[in-house]
Formats: sequence, structure tokens, C-alpha cells
Amino acid sequence: MKHSLLLVFSLIGLVDSAYSQAAAPSGEAPKVKVDMKRVVPGEQGTPDFAAGNVNMKRWRPKKWFELDAEFEIKVPQDAGGRNGSYSGLQANVYLVFNAQTKDGKYEAAKATLTLTSVPASESCHLLAYVSPSDLRAILQRDTFTSTTDIRGWGIEFVADGQRLAGDGNPKPTTGNVWWEKTDNLSIREGVIKAKSETPFAILFGDYDIEAKTR
Repeated sequence: MKHSLLLVFSLIGLVDSAYSQAAAPSGEAPKVKVDMKRVVPGEQGTPDFAAGNVNMKRWRPKKWFELDAEFEIKVPQDAGGRNGSYSGLQANVYLVFNAQTKDGKYEAAKATLTLTSVPASESCHLLAYVSPSDLRAILQRDTFTSTTDIRGWGIEFVADGQRLAGDGNPKPTTGNVWWEKTDNLSIREGVIKAKSETPFAILFGDYDIEAKTR
């Protein structure tokens, strides 16, 4: 699957760049380092909650797209070291779908998520979602399978205007990142949502870092 994705992106002119861990210097370097662990794209069914004192509705759970990014940050001693935290971290999330517009561009989405109080020196997770209704609007059908309907994904962590770490599938190569090559993409805003904006908001406890879309 990975090799086929690389071939597809090569054909549409996206994989001719690379991921750089730091953008051009712009003043003082951020007082945080980010280490990417792994990113898991997949599916989640709509959670089914029971509640008292309400007239229940009949409905059919559907599938959401979920991106689970695991990472770890480090901050200097003057910011708390291993016991410190950082509140200025953002994540840019990019998706390309296995669907095209009438003019031949690939359907895509992007969002910037702002994370709050990321603890240093421990495994952290960021969760991002696409709703069933948005998936249907993009794919023009009700069914969704992440392994075939997501053509590519990318995520980068940014602080003080500088890229600190990132990952993607296909993986970026040398130079800029492939998701900056937008000529063949039709990009939608407002499709990728933070967990707090979904029915999953009260789930998973302290598994993930609280975030909101900018």
C-alpha cells in the first residue's frame, strides 16, 4: 500500500519535496523539541451513549475517520525540564482523499489544531477526526474504509512559526513537504475536527492532549 501511494503521488506531482525539521530562522528558537513516535490513521464508529430522562432516538452509527498521532516533547530546564509543559504547540493536519473533483483535482482537507498544556517527557497523543457527513460529501457515498479512501495524510508540529517535527504517508523526501504542492488538490477547510468538536469529546480520559481548531 505504501509503495502504491508513493507511485500515485509521484504521478500527480506531489512527491518532489522533503520535510525539514526547522523552517528558516525567525528570531529565537522555540523552547521545545518534538519527537514523533507514530501516526495511526483508521476508523471509529460513532459512540452510542445512554441517557436518562430523555426520549431516545433511533439512529444508525456510522464511521468516522480518526488520525492518532503519538509524540513526545522536551523543554529546557528553565521551562521545567522533565516536569515542565508547553502551551504554544500547534499541529497542521493534511488529508488527501481517494476522490476527484470534476476538473481532476484530488479532494483534500487541512486544519490547524492548537494544543494546550502539553506535558514534557511523556507519551502524548493528538486526535483529529472527519465526520461521516463530511466523508459522504467528499466521497459521494455512505461507506468509508480508511485504507482505501484516504490517499495520503500528513502532520507537522509547529511552534513560534517553525516546523519542529512531522510525518506523512507518503513520507516527504528532500526539500519541502508534499502537502505544500497544492496545484493538484482541491482543499477543504473545516472538515478536520479536534476531538472536542465531536461526539468523542468525553471519551478516552487523559489519553490525548486537549486541542481545538484554530
